[in-house]
Amino acid sequence: MISACADNLKELFHPSDKAPVISPLATKLGFSKERPLVMGMNTSYAPLQYVDDKGVPSGYDVEFTKILMNRMGIPYTFSPNIWDNMSPGIIEGKYDVGMLVYSAYRKELTNYSHAVFRMYYQIVYRKKDYTDFDFRHLKGKTIAYMKSRPIGLMLKNAEANDVSITDLSEAFRDLAAGKYDGLICYRFQAQYNISTLHLEKQLQTEELSLEPREYCYASHDPRLINAINAELRRMDEEGIIDEVYGDNVLTQFGSIKVPLWIWGVLMLLTIIYLAIYSINRHRYSKRLQQAHQQLQSAYDQMAEKNEQLQIANARAEESTRMKSNFIKQISHEIRTPLNILSGFTQILTSSGIKLSEKDQSEASQQIIKSTDRITGLVNKMLELSDISSQVVLARNDKTTPLKIAQQAISASGIKQAAHLTFILRQEVGAECSFYTDQRAAVRIVELLLDNAIKFTRPSEAYQSKDTEEKEQVTMTVSSGSNTVRFTVDDTGIGVPPEEAERIFNEFVQLDEYYNGTGVGLTVARSLARRLGGDVKLDTSCTTHTRFIVTLARKQ
Repeated sequence: MISACADNLKELFHPSDKAPVISPLATKLGFSKERPLVMGMNTSYAPLQYVDDKGVPSGYDVEFTKILMNRMGIPYTFSPNIWDNMSPGIIEGKYDVGMLVYSAYRKELTNYSHAVFRMYYQIVYRKKDYTDFDFRHLKGKTIAYMKSRPIGLMLKNAEANDVSITDLSEAFRDLAAGKYDGLICYRFQAQYNISTLHLEKQLQTEELSLEPREYCYASHDPRLINAINAELRRMDEEGIIDEVYGDNVLTQFGSIKVPLWIWGVLMLLTIIYLAIYSINRHRYSKRLQQAHQQLQSAYDQMAEKNEQLQIANARAEESTRMKSNFIKQISHEIRTPLNILSGFTQILTSSGIKLSEKDQSEASQQIIKSTDRITGLVNKMLELSDISSQVVLARNDKTTPLKIAQQAISASGIKQAAHLTFILRQEVGAECSFYTDQRAAVRIVELLLDNAIKFTRPSEAYQSKDTEEKEQVTMTVSSGSNTVRFTVDDTGIGVPPEEAERIFNEFVQLDEYYNGTGVGLTVARSLARRLGGDVKLDTSCTTHTRFIVTLARKQ
């Protein structure tokens, strides 16, 4: 096995004696037969990268890179080395390119390509320890793992004795011999080493519900990464990635397959999302076209209106920017619960994974919670498509302000929010009957409570300081002779007075750190005005944030 990096290119491993076809791209990037691209590779990272008994670079990554470079017309050579030298060599530019697990901590140091595939974690332990071993409670256990920040943090939080290793094959032998209680690695590494070392009768694996990692090409040259990205897209469309890596690497949970009904739900949600997106895109396209015509007409008629034209053009650009931000945000909002749905459903439907009743209940709750979150997003987008309607809502439901408040409290779940204290205050007229559209009225108040939950201090900030008091949300309910009034006060991040009207515009988020789509307040105001009322920010209140909902009172 080779453990040191050769500095002389003549000593590096060459893929073949056949003269490569050198493309204009290779020449542009500075590669030639005399100066081939140097691919850094790990000598002991089977089955992806390793040096075999004959001293030849082997593994799925080696084969895939050969195909990739030949398609791109770039002459290349491999430079095997140990991981501790190879990884910094890629980052520092000693190698032209290599394959790394994506890390947010390294993104400023190197350039990453699109993910070739995703890698899932497993924990491996001895079968005879099955009754005593609980991989969800690792306190005091000795766990070996390849150097990884997420795994290291997880083991530290679990109060386990973590051991960083560099040779997986040796670690598997040590695990079987009793040196460790467990070993954390990627799923395909576990499958490969257990099979290769004939440890099927001694070791078994369990899936870990950790975030999967993306496996990418990395290089100090962004031009090379851009070229690799373009070729990766074509190879993915042609099925070459699946052909090279196959089920031995690409399968996520072995024989577990995602149920057809899950794919059906995902497809339906995708169709709904695309339909709503198309409607909104058409609306904004039409608005932009009308604005442009008005601006052009004004410019032709009066030169002195040039300033007005510039202002209108800026608004059009802001509309486009908000649309783009909305698309990105809603994609993120939908993707997160979909990942949870897919992951937990796969685990629950697997015959090879045994879960306790408590774990099954928690998984089911997560599935329900994620489904409700997606449903809420879809409902909010549907409501958004109706906000421009001027049709007055029929007020045929006899109810009281207190009933509306209670239903909104239940729907928002604000009483269950751990990071705040909720208070409901009843003033004069809270229980006086009046006629309105009860569903719309409840939805208005619910959206304001959702807003208060989101923008008070997050729960993790509260939990990190034992002496700090919780934030507070207070709702006051009252009515007069002509109006019903709901006041929602929260001690959250606040809204600058100059933004009092802008926050009711579609897709506006003053702080992009918080999740959401920026349409809740827009929908709430639209519904309130169709009920003969309004929603406003009380700018006279300077100690906290106060929203006031008024509804016309029909006796």
